[in-house]
Amino acid sequence: MYNAQGDNMSKILIVAGDLAAGKSNLARKLSAHLKVPYFSKEHIKEILGEEIEYSKREDNKKLSNSSIDLLLHILERVTAVGESVILEANFHKEELEKVKQICEFNNSKVVLLYLTGDIEALYDRFLYREMHKNRHPVHLTHPLRDVKEFEEYVHKWRSEEEVLPRNYIDVSGCDRDVVFAKALETLNALEEKGS
Repeated sequence: MYNAQGDNMSKILIVAGDLAAGKSNLARKLSAHLKVPYFSKEHIKEILGEEIEYSKREDNKKLSNSSIDLLLHILERVTAVGESVILEANFHKEELEKVKQICEFNNSKVVLLYLTGDIEALYDRFLYREMHKNRHPVHLTHPLRDVKEFEEYVHKWRSEEEVLPRNYIDVSGCDRDVVFAKALETLNALEEKGS
């Protein structure tokens, strides 16, 4: 059984992947199950967006970058004292290099769960979320107008060079409980392999 608190080594779990794949929900469920705090770029960005103007796309990008910087700061502080944490965001290659460097420096084990799925199903989930889930306005400044634009955006992320091994979880046709079960299965398999 995966134990985020065991063996006196902090364990860092990164939940990343495609837009609308259910990253935040999975991070929340893993946090409750593993008894490890999680921090989400999306939530940090919402907090910042309550106080900082973001009407232009460039301003919104600054909020995103600041949110990532805060996640990296949290990671640094948590690993420095040998604790575990779950971070949820779409980290770019350069950011994952910082994650890897921080974890290596503080002798912390890091696992990257990468959620992926069928583009059209993800786009449908994305549209539903944007229109019906009372999304914070800070997330609505960069509309992806059609499935082709959405696919290009997702493929840009998917094609970035791997810095940490991606443990893929295909969410196609799965409800949240199945995705959670797949994540636990992946974590347990990694624990058994000792990676």
